[in-house]
Amino acid sequence: MLKKLSLLLIIFYALTSSACQPSKEDGFAIYLLAQKIPATELTQIDINQLILETKPIISKDDIISYDKTDHIIELTQTAYTRIQQIFPIPVNGIPFVVCTGNERIYTGAFWIPISSISYDGVVIMQPFNAIDTSIQITLGYPGPEFFTGNDPRADSRIMKALKEDGKLK
Repeated sequence: MLKKLSLLLIIFYALTSSACQPSKEDGFAIYLLAQKIPATELTQIDINQLILETKPIISKDDIISYDKTDHIIELTQTAYTRIQQIFPIPVNGIPFVVCTGNERIYTGAFWIPISSISYDGVVIMQPFNAIDTSIQITLGYPGPEFFTGNDPRADSRIMKALKEDGKLK
């Protein structure tokens, strides 16, 4: 019985420890969660306890430029198409985690402009424009007055990573 329990614990640890960390990509990246958690509950969970997908939805290679003033990310067409494929988004959002390398910086959610639920976190709105491949990281939904806390978007680790990769405008 003890052997079976030990073996189970080893397997569980191996699976969860590999699934909890983003891939070892350097630079800025945005990951979706590998678990179903409503975005509205993100503030109640330690960011390091969230289980992330193994590959980012947006990596440094997907970014053409990042405007540090307005937090607008110009994406490659391939990345923009990938973002559009995660839709439809439920009214309570699709959570994401922004990382630099293996370090988790902040959480947020992809959101739709027709949602009836307000959100006090960081938001990336559903992109509609087929010509412009930019997305913007904003605060709160339906507007910035709904955001609570400190703005994490200009975190020095993020800006440093984007600058080192030549993406910062």
